[in-house]
Amino acid sequence: MATESDEDAVSEAERPESHGLDAGLSAAVESEAPDPVELIDEEDLPETTRGPLDLWEWLMFAGIALLSMAVLGPLLLKGRELSGSDGLFPPDQLQYLTWIRQAGAHWLIGNEFDFRADHRVFLHPGFLISGLVHRWTGASIPLSYWGVWKPIAVLVVFFGCRQYIRRLVPAGWPARVALFIALFAVMPWSALAKQVGAGPQRMYTFDFISGEMWTGQTLLGYMMTAVAVYMVPLVLLGVERARGGGSRWLLAVASLGALLIMWLQPWQGAELVIVIIAVELWRRFRHGVKLDYSLVWVCAAAALPAFYYLWLGTFDQSWNLAGQVNRAGAQPLWEWPLWAIALSVGPLAIPAAFALRGKVTGWQSVAVRVWPLAIAIVYLGPFGTFPYHAFQGLTVPLAVLAVQGLTTRRPSWVPRPRAWWVVPALLFLTVPGTLHKLRLVRDNIHHVAYPYYIFDGEKRALRFLEDNPKPGGVLTSTYGGLLVPPHAGREVYIGPFSWTPSWDLRAQVTGVFFADQLGTRAARKFVRSTGAKFVFQECQGRIQPPRSLDRQLGPLIESTHDFGCARVYILKPNARQERVSSRVGVSD
Repeated sequence: MATESDEDAVSEAERPESHGLDAGLSAAVESEAPDPVELIDEEDLPETTRGPLDLWEWLMFAGIALLSMAVLGPLLLKGRELSGSDGLFPPDQLQYLTWIRQAGAHWLIGNEFDFRADHRVFLHPGFLISGLVHRWTGASIPLSYWGVWKPIAVLVVFFGCRQYIRRLVPAGWPARVALFIALFAVMPWSALAKQVGAGPQRMYTFDFISGEMWTGQTLLGYMMTAVAVYMVPLVLLGVERARGGGSRWLLAVASLGALLIMWLQPWQGAELVIVIIAVELWRRFRHGVKLDYSLVWVCAAAALPAFYYLWLGTFDQSWNLAGQVNRAGAQPLWEWPLWAIALSVGPLAIPAAFALRGKVTGWQSVAVRVWPLAIAIVYLGPFGTFPYHAFQGLTVPLAVLAVQGLTTRRPSWVPRPRAWWVVPALLFLTVPGTLHKLRLVRDNIHHVAYPYYIFDGEKRALRFLEDNPKPGGVLTSTYGGLLVPPHAGREVYIGPFSWTPSWDLRAQVTGVFFADQLGTRAARKFVRSTGAKFVFQECQGRIQPPRSLDRQLGPLIESTHDFGCARVYILKPNARQERVSSRVGVSD
């Protein structure tokens, strides 16, 4: 039986390595035996996590760096003012920029999308860092987000995957293939569903599941998510080294890492804790390995942000709202049938299942097998909100196990891996899905579905709102509601649905109001009921002035300010407006 002290006993020269894909994959299976108890425990492989990058790893590092710029790069080349969005769903990024602005001004973050009294209760280390960069250096808010977190995210994603895979997968082509899968795999079913004319619900479901699993999505506007998700394998490696009387310094670093993971992305924080506890208990009761109680510090560190989020969701009305509208199945399109999940994970889960044959005793070998189970527990558990995020990072353990299942743990009846079918399989699992995702972003930009750019008139109007000394909130459309808080520092009547009360109703009424489909009397009653001080009409890709609201607003108008394709109305004071204005204040 392999023990942890034996892990460095095998020389580097004995580790399978080759210069060709066929030879490298074949070398990795030469040691296999048909009897499961004779299968190699991958932790008996020599330690290579500290080795230099080879040519193929450098190419994959360059590839993931380019992928992280696949949206932002073309946007920058247009030479226009950018809103800060560079992902598939810009409302999230513009919400983050709003939080960065608030964190830089107040340290704590409130809700700028509801016209309610501000209760700044949210402390977030990532947004605080970007907010202070913006405040102290004068860098734009988007730059303080991209410039700080995109390089960090790329490094954490690449080295988190690379170090973990090097720990458990034979060197050479097996490790390279596993790394390629972990970094680039995105299931192609949504792209294929579109080609065969599947309905929008089915396409959305496949897009949703594949997007949560895709490493690339975390690098397109969700950089702090990327940092948290791909710190998990690094913390697991640190825990493995620190346990059993290892370095106290490393234990402290692993505890800090667990705290940050839970703070930045609580789904992965919960999965990390489940993995650690499950591995310790499994090895204790299955193999008689003594429990390491020092790991309690890692779990306790992760618990601190968890209790903080529990407090927020219980006692703060905005966080309670976000929890309700983001619960499983809360939206009509949020449907993950079991067959769709199976089809999305199957191409990796089936070969990964081969790796479960035989006995393993090493800490990390058990951890990688428990990890997908931890993801399932968090996804199905009754606690928390938006359980779909639990699938983020799933490709890492599946990549490791899938390659093990086709190399060191391959059953005798499974064909040996050969380049003629491995390469097409890898292309199938990466290219169609990636092109489809990027095409979705291109369509969003082309149709101006979301504010990726800030047009000149919008820029001047937003600056006017920011500089105006009068307190008060802004009534605008769902599109404009994404621009005003981050770029003018004003609170809006409607913004992202997670943070706006009665979002569906507000979106419907504001939509017909700005489309001039409300009667004059109803329009004025609606505007007065909001308590807004300003009305903002955005450009949304137009070059001509927006539709005039003079007839609808009539005597409510105090002054009108035109900025080409955008316009701002300042409304006369009334009792409700003064109450709302006193709550929301002036620009941050």
